Amino acid sequence: MSESDKAEPEFSYEIELDDVGKQGKRFKLSANDEERRKIAARLKAISIEKLAGELRITASKTAIRVEGVIEAELTRECVASLEPMGETVSEAFEIDFLREPPEEAIEEDDLDAPEVHQGATLDLGELLVQQLSLAMDPFPRKEGAQSLAEAYAQPEKVSPFAGLKEAMRKDDDNQ
Repeated sequence: MSESDKAEPEFSYEIELDDVGKQGKRFKLSANDEERRKIAARLKAISIEKLAGELRITASKTAIRVEGVIEAELTRECVASLEPMGETVSEAFEIDFLREPPEEAIEEDDLDAPEVHQGATLDLGELLVQQLSLAMDPFPRKEGAQSLAEAYAQPEKVSPFAGLKEAMRKDDDNQ
């Protein structure tokens, strides 16, 4: 895929990693109305009222560390009732990147292995969007919501033989 084929990120804030250094730098980001609208479409949320983050980045020749907190307020669709509902995300996170692939192969199922980041820049806006997608409830359910299946299901039909079946069941008293 060429550079021109890449989709334009919804929320982008690129930093030069050489400007960060081992001492680190702090960043505060907040998505504007248009960015939040595009992110909501990407994450299939009704709307995102707030997306902000505070990040601390440190970088060396071999590694990058990102520590941060994400704050978001969203309107989502309840999986049970399909009604709009609010969701608040407030979560701390830490991400480690390697700047070059390790000499030894990393096992694919090693979820704790750091990701490899190649390039001189890091997009903190995209990083926040990815963290939001990980922090969102995968099955948002409004408190007390009755599912549409429960609300509109046909009443269970009781067989006239159900009582007879129960009476005929063998137990300690009826052998």
